[in-house]
Amino acid sequence: MDTEARGTGVAGGLLAHAEQLLSGQGVTEAKLHCTAGNIRAQRFYEREGWTLSRTFEDALWLPIGIPGRFTVETHCYHKFLTPPRKRNRERGGVV
Repeated sequence: MDTEARGTGVAGGLLAHAEQLLSGQGVTEAKLHCTAGNIRAQRFYEREGWTLSRTFEDALWLPIGIPGRFTVETHCYHKFLTPPRKRNRERGGVV
């Protein structure tokens, strides 16, 4: 997230939208990865209801042409998604 957007709610809105899209496609559990030590991101995901499920070593992505291989400790977070609510067309409400 760009530093100017921090604290504006944009990240929460984007994450909520992604969760809704996944849930709408029938996904019941989502996972995401975060570099361990990124405390700001870790707190954000936990505040948004994500749970740390495991930590593992993962290769750091490098741009094409950059030699080497670097591994970093990575957190895997998961969250059970709420199924989308069905609309009751007869009453115009939500079931």
